[in-house]
Amino acid sequence: MPVAIRNQQRLHKVATARLKKLAQRALDLLDASDDNLSLVLVDDAGIRKLNREFHATDAPTDVLSFDYGDGELEVIVNVERAVNVAEQYRNTASQELALYIVHGILHLHGYDDLTSAKRRKMRAAERRLLAQLADEAENLLAP
Repeated sequence: MPVAIRNQQRLHKVATARLKKLAQRALDLLDASDDNLSLVLVDDAGIRKLNREFHATDAPTDVLSFDYGDGELEVIVNVERAVNVAEQYRNTASQELALYIVHGILHLHGYDDLTSAKRRKMRAAERRLLAQLADEAENLLAP
């Protein structure tokens, strides 16, 4: 199966089948349906540990992406952060979670946000993909 999900957080109930569908459709839209994607759902503490280990940053973040080669990809998503900041960015928690997944997948397909120009290009790609994934991006979290 090209998309697998591991839920390592217990703070929020997640509709894993809907998440899987969203991620698979995002890969399809990027012509990357042969990729094997592992989505790992974590909380602030879980992602903080990984961020410290792999990026020498002792703080939580929203998403981390890893490309292990040969189409083996992993996106680690902070569900707690999505829920906590959604309103601040005028999103629902489900929309924020969808954004993190799309953002992580785009990083694995050549996009980055290290400069202003690259960030604009990546944000435009996020908006395009999220518009195409609007139906799949609803009800990813239980109320």
